[in-house]
Amino acid sequence: MSVVLWLGVFVLLLAVLIVLDKRFTIPFSVRVFTSLILGAMFGLSLFFFAESSVSQEVRRWTALVGNGYVDLLRMLIIPLVPTSIIAGLLRLSDTGELKKLGVRTIGLFLFTATIAGIIGLVIGSLFSVGSGMVVGELAKRDANTITNLFAQFRAFIPSNPVRSAADMQMIPLVVFSVLLGVAAITVKTKQPDKIKSIEALLEGFLAIVMQLTMMVLSLTPYGVLGLTSYWLSSSGLSALLQLGLFVVAVITACLLHMALVYGGLVAATAKINPLKFFRAASPALLLAFSSRSSLGSLTMTISTMKSRLKVSDRVANFVGPLGAVMNMDACGGIFPAMVAIFAANAFGIDLTLSQYVLIVVVSIFASLGSAAVPMGATAFTVITLTTVGLPVEAVGLVAGVDFLVDMFRTMTNVAGDLTTSVVVANSLGEFDKKAFDEQDLRTELAFA
Repeated sequence: MSVVLWLGVFVLLLAVLIVLDKRFTIPFSVRVFTSLILGAMFGLSLFFFAESSVSQEVRRWTALVGNGYVDLLRMLIIPLVPTSIIAGLLRLSDTGELKKLGVRTIGLFLFTATIAGIIGLVIGSLFSVGSGMVVGELAKRDANTITNLFAQFRAFIPSNPVRSAADMQMIPLVVFSVLLGVAAITVKTKQPDKIKSIEALLEGFLAIVMQLTMMVLSLTPYGVLGLTSYWLSSSGLSALLQLGLFVVAVITACLLHMALVYGGLVAATAKINPLKFFRAASPALLLAFSSRSSLGSLTMTISTMKSRLKVSDRVANFVGPLGAVMNMDACGGIFPAMVAIFAANAFGIDLTLSQYVLIVVVSIFASLGSAAVPMGATAFTVITLTTVGLPVEAVGLVAGVDFLVDMFRTMTNVAGDLTTSVVVANSLGEFDKKAFDEQDLRTELAFA
């Protein structure tokens, strides 16, 4: 089967998605899930039945579609993040209200991160991940020390916000945006007349950015098809077969964290059905699953908060961007803890109580500082292993299945952002429970 025929099949699948969009009233989340299935079928077929040279050429075109979509999403980040944070802060009436929103949001981030680290340790131990693993020849990695951790947090200080934006260093940019927003709300509290023109400018610019966001998000099914086809056509199922237990353990930990922690929080605080919550959150969760990027999913996450979770604009615009770079329960909490257990078992090392505690502590910091991009968990996993005194070579053992577990990690991270938005909004009286309960979730999102 030639390159032309394979590309013809791929184009046909794109056409099927277009028909589903234009001719049938199929919910957006269903179309995204359909594209996931079609992409998996095409990618695995390419992996098993196409010649190497043919597969490589076809993958270039699937990557163009998939990565092109991700690039469009990333295009939105720099104008969206600072604008939405500052505009969201300016919607607060005074500094007292700011304290309530900020403290509750960060406090919830820290709470769920702690639980995530503990779940990673418990599930990893129950599954005995890494036991019996062959640790012969491994790719050596540069050693890291606790100094690297402090250096990383020093880098969070926004010494040059322009350079941070150019280099896509999101945490310094978020810190700068929050500080600027705090200064703006302080001026608004004392001299409200001086801030009105800035408020109008920000609101207008945010409206333009959100319209551009809707245009890009409408391309989601096609981007997901390209991304899924590309990954599975290159890796197949070999990685999953070799490290299946580790994959199952990570997936179990992520799903358990989502069901017990996030589901429990929305049920206990907002008094809503967790199943309906996850159904309403499905568009953002599916995009996070396929794109493997909290930042790449940010625009969808904010839209889902507003249109399906019925959270107020100011809470969504504050929690969404902040959570995308500071709420990494799976990438910074569950995964480093799980790899630590994997490393200890694989290399025959008995962990002490102090090491278990240190793993959780470092995981908390990691969850607040992991880069919100695909594979962003790796850096803090290496730091976690080094801090606890475990071989960093263990990262090389699990690298082959990282793209599989990264899907579930990212979905868990975004689920945490969505949960936080509902819990915080409910505590501030800005969650419309009646509208949430009465909505028909079979309808499209506002942009679809």
